[in-house]
Amino acid sequence: MKNLNAKLTLGAAILVSVSFSQAAEDSYQFSGALDLGYYKDFDKASKVGGISRSNVAFDALKNLGGGLAGTVKLNSRVFLRDPNAKENFKNEDNKYWFAGEATAGLKGDFGHLRVGRALTALWQNDWVYDAWYNYDSIASPAWWTWHGNSPADPNASQKNASFARLNNGIFYASPQYAGFSVDASLGMKKQDADKNKSTSLALKYAQGNWNAMFATEKTPVGNKINFLGVQYKMGILSVMGAYDHEKLVGGGRNRSATVSAKLVDGQFSYMIGGGRQLDYRANFLGLGASYAYKPNTNVYVSYGNQESGFWGSNTSKDAMGVGVNYTF
Repeated sequence: MKNLNAKLTLGAAILVSVSFSQAAEDSYQFSGALDLGYYKDFDKASKVGGISRSNVAFDALKNLGGGLAGTVKLNSRVFLRDPNAKENFKNEDNKYWFAGEATAGLKGDFGHLRVGRALTALWQNDWVYDAWYNYDSIASPAWWTWHGNSPADPNASQKNASFARLNNGIFYASPQYAGFSVDASLGMKKQDADKNKSTSLALKYAQGNWNAMFATEKTPVGNKINFLGVQYKMGILSVMGAYDHEKLVGGGRNRSATVSAKLVDGQFSYMIGGGRQLDYRANFLGLGASYAYKPNTNVYVSYGNQESGFWGSNTSKDAMGVGVNYTF
């Protein structure tokens, strides 16, 4: 980690984790997901690699007394096999040890305040409104339609934009009042090429079977995103819808609408979803099913179709794959 903020975050993480280990009442957790599949991608190539992402995370909480607690989260995202580079156990972002998250924070009655590298307020919450949790690179309409022109921190990675994560940020999550809560994130600095600091705000509502969110985000390059999502649960069936509107620097725009549903029947789950790019006038269709072979092991199949015109393509494209996901 080359910047000062990242060093401070890692230093705070070490201090909290050391102090936590000396207190029995404090908590820690190692968790993660390992994903590997075989699939024919939208480029018609057959590949072995993650259809979703793999990660290993460490969470620690230190009771500071007076209703306060110190928190640490370190999350490393990896490819069990990178199908493009054809490398095994490859770090998703070579510049950072903890590409997924590296934060230290303070938690209390006021909410949860963190500093470091993490998902923006928009990206932290949008996955709720997609049947695949915005986490399937073949079938998820959200993966292929939402905020596709607007990386949260375009200068974070050495070669590619960091689409969902803000580096050197401040992150806040409020308590819930009458079903309402607020998440916010702010970039602490901007690069020479940036027009402004990153800002993101999400107003959320969760009560009974209903879940809804309105979020707005302004990226460092000046793009603005407005996002509206709604979810309703009816027993074993969850139905979700979302509208995403990107206003691009220079006057362009990209609008998309998605609808998806998930049915959980015992060990089987079935997903269906669709998205439409309103400005490209093209559709996306996703289908999927998974089987919980064991409580922490899922075997799944995914199918996606990008209609001619999707993201400006002049041909229709299909992808299909099977995979195994293990969580711990």
